[in-house]
Amino acid sequence: MTTATRVALALLSGLALAAAFPKLDLSLLAWIAFVPLLYALVGLKPRQVFLYSWLQGFTCYVGSVYWIVFTLHNFTSIGLAVAVLPMLLLAGVLAIYTAGAFTIAVYAGARLRLPIVVTLPIAWTAIEWVRTYFPIGFPWNLLGYTAYQNLDLIQFVEFTGVYGLSALIMLANAVVFLILAQAGSRRLQAWSLAVLTFLMVGAELFGSLRLHRLARRSATGTLKVAMVQGNIPQSLKWDPRFLETSFQVYLDQSATAARRGADLIIWPEAAAAFFFQPEDRYPIQFAADEAYRQRLLRFAAHLGDPILFGAPALGVQDNRVGFYNRAYLVSGTGQVLAWYDKIQLVPFGEYVPLRSVFGFFVNRVVTGFGDMFPGRAQTIFELKGARLGVLICYESIFPNLARQAVKDGADVLVNITNDAWYGESSAPYQLLAMASMRAVETKVPMVRVANTGISAVIAPSGEITARTPLFTRGVESEIVRWRPERTLYTIIGDAFAETCFALMVIGLIAALVRPRYARPVESMSIPLSINGNPRYPGDPSGYH
Repeated sequence: MTTATRVALALLSGLALAAAFPKLDLSLLAWIAFVPLLYALVGLKPRQVFLYSWLQGFTCYVGSVYWIVFTLHNFTSIGLAVAVLPMLLLAGVLAIYTAGAFTIAVYAGARLRLPIVVTLPIAWTAIEWVRTYFPIGFPWNLLGYTAYQNLDLIQFVEFTGVYGLSALIMLANAVVFLILAQAGSRRLQAWSLAVLTFLMVGAELFGSLRLHRLARRSATGTLKVAMVQGNIPQSLKWDPRFLETSFQVYLDQSATAARRGADLIIWPEAAAAFFFQPEDRYPIQFAADEAYRQRLLRFAAHLGDPILFGAPALGVQDNRVGFYNRAYLVSGTGQVLAWYDKIQLVPFGEYVPLRSVFGFFVNRVVTGFGDMFPGRAQTIFELKGARLGVLICYESIFPNLARQAVKDGADVLVNITNDAWYGESSAPYQLLAMASMRAVETKVPMVRVANTGISAVIAPSGEITARTPLFTRGVESEIVRWRPERTLYTIIGDAFAETCFALMVIGLIAALVRPRYARPVESMSIPLSINGNPRYPGDPSGYH
């Protein structure tokens, strides 16, 4: 196979995977997207496996995070050509995870006589789990999210989290390759197909029964929520001259919601575009913010309905003045009941990781980066018999944050966000898809309220209802129903992914210490037995 052919296969694989995610939502492609890449890796040395896998990942992530160009170009001072560079850098970094998973899977499989259908799902799942937390945490578009619309299939994530779905999809890719390429013995192919079929049928049957049970069970609590979508342009949101107008938008829409009847009115992230402090104590220079605070509290008391909203708040940590990205709950009598500070901040947007390295460059791009303080603990809001756990912005893509809120007692998850940064790109659709998986994992409904959309209510089954269009202003009301239930994932967390990580580490160590020219069974090694032309890791022409 020529180098050009391998490059073409890697590019095709990356494009197919990118198309499987929202906005295109060609989800079936995810189940075969890696097959061209596996063909491209036939007979390659580890460093070559890394390079072609990296190319596939880079192509996929360019198609997934291209919206960064829109964000930087429209909301910072840098030009379009320069804005492309950070996007390419991020895609390149994320592609390292793809390359690492494939290199480890192929190398360990060849050295330990294990088929790719065993090593690849384990390595991929382990690396996705690592990407969730290290080095800065960016679990955007994990493979399992491509299946978010297949409600029957995805119900088993209440045991494994989204990582189990990623493993299943990767297993399907490996089995399809094994059969199409005749890359192993007939026995291996038959057993692999049988295991995949068993898992797929089992997942579908379980999902069907689970959905039937969810539909039949009666709710133990209900809450009528009003989702206020202000549709405030990001270019005007923090303009002091526009503050009165934007504030009035939320007051007017909330009044409309109150007339329709609501147990809780929810505004998006930072809808109150002024500093809102828990207590009525402000530095003199923030007297105007104090006045807006009083107006909001009087308004809630006038309506008689509680309001949950996002607002920045001043704070001091380690003798440094900064601010929090905060969610507040105000009662129908105008009292501040509780608040939650965002824990998982956006890297380079709300804080600068490794500031000593990146701080100079980032501060040159956007003034004020890195000044936000992270929260330290979840807050469970209690209202009319409901216990609410709040996730702010992209916290919804972190499975463990939602799980912890539910473990702490949340009956309903509330995700307030501002997706105006992304325009009409795929990002708002991807965020909605990722958020929906949190409801399935925990079997707890989620209310998602976004400044410019997409706002929605997500049932414990993952069904998305009351969905609003992008860039519209209005109020959507919906009755949210819940029944206390704790899934296995809620209880044990990422145990499945952590087990995969442990197996990967053990396998990698075993492969490294194995005698260098130990010759594995040829039918077990994907790059080494295609169409009757075997090559072995121990051969000079194979792995080194």
